[in-house]
Amino acid sequence: MNIDKIGNWKITVLETGDFRLDGGAMMGSVPKALWNKTNPSDEKNRIDLSMRCLLLDDGQSRVLIESGIGDYYPEKFKEMFRIKQSQNTLSNTLSNYDYYITDITHVVLTHLHFDHAGGCIVKDDKGCIKPKFPNAKYYVSKSNWEAAINPSPRDRASYLKENFLCLEKEGVLELFDDNASILPGINTYNVNGHTEGQQLIKISDQNNVLIFCSDLIPLRSHITPPWIMGYDLNAELTLREKEVFLDEAANKGWILFFYHDPLTVAVKIKKDKKYYSVIDEIRREN
Repeated sequence: MNIDKIGNWKITVLETGDFRLDGGAMMGSVPKALWNKTNPSDEKNRIDLSMRCLLLDDGQSRVLIESGIGDYYPEKFKEMFRIKQSQNTLSNTLSNYDYYITDITHVVLTHLHFDHAGGCIVKDDKGCIKPKFPNAKYYVSKSNWEAAINPSPRDRASYLKENFLCLEKEGVLELFDDNASILPGINTYNVNGHTEGQQLIKISDQNNVLIFCSDLIPLRSHITPPWIMGYDLNAELTLREKEVFLDEAANKGWILFFYHDPLTVAVKIKKDKKYYSVIDEIRREN
């Protein structure tokens, strides 16, 4: 399995840092005796998570899928979530591949939770906030934008408005309908169980489809349909969405790309008698 190029898009995997969240919250109703085998927890019951973005380049457009958690948080916040990253990590990761923040033309966000959208902004020494990528437009679904600026009580702590309000203020925000086409070969796939208006990102040509699974399937473990995050606003809807999605992925040979899995970058799956199993995978190198 190779994800270096799909259609005209050269694909670069960007590891932008790691953090931890409560294992019980990540696994919902699944007993710890089961999930601790696949995702072992620390002394505070937290499990390891990655923040793995994609960079797409067709020679004209350079598209960043997701932005990571950002690098401006106070030490108490970093310790709470055990954020591990170098300073300005996304900038450094881009430069490792000879890209710079000024090269990015599009930033496509699956949704605006802080661990996905925090890398959109930069703070100066005076605390002023501005978009991190000065030459980019930022793409968010209309439905998720509404969810982010008017969050539900359960979602409010995940939508930090300082991460995205400046995008509208600076005139770089592009809102799109659910299930939209962003650029040729880049489309979105709407799911609402985790939060309203989340868009998985579908990169495709005539022979291959790669899906950026975001928080519908954040970890390899979540390929098992009943393994659903406690963070999801509507677990029953997530279950239905996962079953439809996973059936199609298995039948059509889609590549599933994981934003949060600390060890597995991407997999292909097949349908088993009960659930699904992995038939091919790409493991994280570092």
